[in-house]
Amino acid sequence: MTRTAVHTEHPLIEMSPFGKDHRSVLVFPEPYSIASSNLAFHQIYRILGQHPSWSCERAVVEANQRVLTLETGKPLEEFDLVAFTVPFELGYLNVIKALDDCPIQLYADERTDEDPLIAMGGIAAAANPAVMAPFVDIFLLGEGEASLPPLLDLLAKRRNEGYTRLSILEEAAQVPGAYVPIIHGEQPSPIRYARVEDMDEFPPCSAWLTSETEFDNTFLFEISRGCPCGCRFCMIRLSQKPLRAVAVHRILELVDRLPREIPSGRGEETVRPKVGLVGAAVASHPDFEEICRRLREKGWGITASAIEIDKVTDGMLDLLSESQKTLTLAPERGIEAERYRLGKQISDDHLLQVAQRASELGMPRLKMYFVGGLVAPEFYGADTDRPGAEVNLPDWLKGLEGEDYHDAIFHHEAEAVANLVERIAEVFQPKGKTGTIGVTCSPFIPKPHTPWAGWPMAPENGLKRLDKILKKRLGKIPRARYRTFSGWEAHLQGLLSQGDQRLAPTLVEMTRNPEKIRPLVREAIKEGIVDLLNRRWVHGPSPWEFVKL
Repeated sequence: MTRTAVHTEHPLIEMSPFGKDHRSVLVFPEPYSIASSNLAFHQIYRILGQHPSWSCERAVVEANQRVLTLETGKPLEEFDLVAFTVPFELGYLNVIKALDDCPIQLYADERTDEDPLIAMGGIAAAANPAVMAPFVDIFLLGEGEASLPPLLDLLAKRRNEGYTRLSILEEAAQVPGAYVPIIHGEQPSPIRYARVEDMDEFPPCSAWLTSETEFDNTFLFEISRGCPCGCRFCMIRLSQKPLRAVAVHRILELVDRLPREIPSGRGEETVRPKVGLVGAAVASHPDFEEICRRLREKGWGITASAIEIDKVTDGMLDLLSESQKTLTLAPERGIEAERYRLGKQISDDHLLQVAQRASELGMPRLKMYFVGGLVAPEFYGADTDRPGAEVNLPDWLKGLEGEDYHDAIFHHEAEAVANLVERIAEVFQPKGKTGTIGVTCSPFIPKPHTPWAGWPMAPENGLKRLDKILKKRLGKIPRARYRTFSGWEAHLQGLLSQGDQRLAPTLVEMTRNPEKIRPLVREAIKEGIVDLLNRRWVHGPSPWEFVKL
């Protein structure tokens, strides 16, 4: 075990922050426990630190602390390249905080040759880089394995040759998947999303193990990338196409290199690491059940991210139940027909069968994820979600407007979720058996590039009412555990997802005055910086129009 800053971890690769020509720091805009659970953070760290010309240190953003590297305690301004990986839009505020707390110029167009280059990747930033464009020198749109190595080659070569900052950025703009705002402008020619074809060449897996995360001493392995599901609100299927898988022999080869025992991080106790199988649609790996079986035969405990319900088999559950206590499923809607409309081809009968089998195998916890606050009339009364489609609302919505219209939808959604959870509880928690069902209902947030990117969000007060209705209704179901959500935070995420460069001053003020975030979110929506409450992008281009998935 090595001690990094105040964290205890077991490294799985040899890395040194010294001894190379150029120095980089990889920053994750969340605390260490969340950063260490993010496989992209591990993967990009490996790519940076194993490049022949670049050393790499890591940094995370902890509350009320200056951002310093975990390895040597250095500030960001001492590096040649500061790279952020940002999987979620809410991380943008911590990116600005990290830059604002050090001498690096906050806005990209004010930086000089003395400042480090600021790069950003991650699925959120790649989907719509416009929001953070004023602060970032280079975006990598797509998968880091495809775009980061050629960028590092270029930066190292041109720095050795003494090129100016502007000259380097001009050449960086030619790297596949690179978007350089100061060179390309706000609406450049189309930039193609970068992808790798062969997942076996550089399989994404953990670079260190730690007990200081939800995945306690778990070796995370992204065994597949992409998703065959057609969820209309999700951009994973579009951004990570096509579905690609790591070969079984490659997975086993890398897992076999793991130590059999490591210090647990709790006194003198040692533990055997677990293997966490990760993917947007992990069970869509063509050999998923074989992988589980082979790992169990070798004595590894295994856990898997949310499993596509339609892919679940009895054999798969048998294997997972030997070491995994929680089964995570995402039906998304409580009514079967609406689930199909959403893009999830999952019947109620299959859901019930899976829950019953999990109960029979003794799995004590079930997690279920739903999406609510879908107020677009097209969802309830149109055959297509194309703009301008003819809408014929169902009787329970006809003639309703404003709050009455929204409340009818909220009660409809809450009752549908509760009814499904009650049916699940009957088979997952039969008389005499214990078990809990965790229920998360996330507000609909329009995501770039999706068919529903321009659909309206529910008003903040409406989302607050939906949360109360769900809490009250699900509170009547024994052993159901409902996780509440925040309406204003959903609107903040919506702004960050849908916004453009005009948001920059607002984001800076939010970062410097966090007590003002709520009124600033409401003001931005009211002033129309992003018109979240109405249809968008029908008559003009979206801020992400140039990003070609």
